[in-house]
Amino acid sequence: MTTEFRVWSIVFISCIASRLFSTIYYIEDLDSLRFALSMIDYDVAKLQPHFPAYPVFCFIAKLLYAVIRRYALVFSLLGGLSTFFTIFFTLKIAKINITTLLGKITIFVVFMNPLFWLMSNRYMPDAMGVACLLASLYFSTTQEESRRDTLSGLRNALGFLLAGILLGIRLSYLPLLAPALLVRLKGPGRLKCIVAGTIGILVWLIPLLSITGWNTLITAAQTQSQGHFSDFGGTVSTHPQLWFRLTKVFESVWADGFGLYWQGRHFITACTAIALIGIVGIASWQMLKKRVVKESSGDNTLFFNAILIGCIIYLVWIFLAQNVIHKSRHVLPLLPFLALGIAITCSRIITLQDKSRYLFAWGPVIIFFLGYSYVTLHTVVQHTKPTAIAQIHKYISTKQREQDDKLYIVSVPLIKYYLASQAVEADYIPIKNEADLAQLDKLETGLVVIGSPLANRVPKVKKVFYHNPYVNRMWPELPLFEY
Repeated sequence: MTTEFRVWSIVFISCIASRLFSTIYYIEDLDSLRFALSMIDYDVAKLQPHFPAYPVFCFIAKLLYAVIRRYALVFSLLGGLSTFFTIFFTLKIAKINITTLLGKITIFVVFMNPLFWLMSNRYMPDAMGVACLLASLYFSTTQEESRRDTLSGLRNALGFLLAGILLGIRLSYLPLLAPALLVRLKGPGRLKCIVAGTIGILVWLIPLLSITGWNTLITAAQTQSQGHFSDFGGTVSTHPQLWFRLTKVFESVWADGFGLYWQGRHFITACTAIALIGIVGIASWQMLKKRVVKESSGDNTLFFNAILIGCIIYLVWIFLAQNVIHKSRHVLPLLPFLALGIAITCSRIITLQDKSRYLFAWGPVIIFFLGYSYVTLHTVVQHTKPTAIAQIHKYISTKQREQDDKLYIVSVPLIKYYLASQAVEADYIPIKNEADLAQLDKLETGLVVIGSPLANRVPKVKKVFYHNPYVNRMWPELPLFEY
């Protein structure tokens, strides 16, 4: 057994064990609810899950669910596997040996990434999508070592096959992958790659059509697309404040993605942020002083630029067309590349030749590692505790069992869907606008209002449920009023 194999074995076991250990046993938001329901009844028409249906992820999850019978453990197991393969292909793309100092630092930064850890436990396909994205990038950008290297062509075809499969896991990640695929199509083996990519799509599209039906799938696609881009999707058309959107994207990467300081956060996040800024400053100074320039072959540079352009295109895509205001998870595919940059910077500092500056250089690195780990573990522990909406679900369920009187729950339609889908029996009064409030005039008691209080009424009970917004940005604080 080689040293490399032993290290990979430790990483694999650590990824699986850590994610299983931090499994969450509650439905934390609406998106998670839809995927949890899909384990029992996969139905795109019922938004279980919503379009684009995520057939590959749901198929694999349902297979594991048939064996394990605990969907919470299924999602964590898939998250652990996704974390491992994300680490694996990040190192492979960067051509870093796992046994080197840089390899071990990269493993640490990716493994301990707070947002990636949270998403590997959440009932969603994002972590698996990142793993598949990186695998496709690695295989599709593999270079020929010689003109007679037939295996290289097969690896490139595998990259396109995985690209097709990725569309059935996380369709919105395609913009990041597209430039590298287009560059590969300019080289030899174009037809083989196109065929492989087509097979990757058909392998999930044909079963999806047989289960859902063409008309139902088209209707779901049209409804979801129109709603996403013009109604509830949080795109630039519905939230056009560009500076605010830009701030939220940066916050998603900086605060959510790497657990660094933002207004209102713990002082340890500030220490971690200062340490990281110091690390980047020291490494940049050393590079300028030594004028470090690495030469690469033309092909390698071409694919490196393709990946860089893909990241920029993806960043523009989520800025304009994703809900970056309320959902930080959209930056997830960018984090492995940024984590790699942090790891390279830390490695350069640790390997400084000037021994007289060891303490000066190592100080920020040690502070960063400690702060980064603490913030991640603290956030993960908080993630195991119910979110605000999950706390409300538990509170109302308990209240429902303890009293015989009929409950009238007043809320926005999304909260109604969340509660009703989890067997909270009550008369729901969804509020879409001010006119809907008129129907409450005839009800004097038994009202449970979630959100804003009723005007001209004094509540008998007022409770506020909340969770850390850096665990989940969706509804971090929800008040409840009883009348």
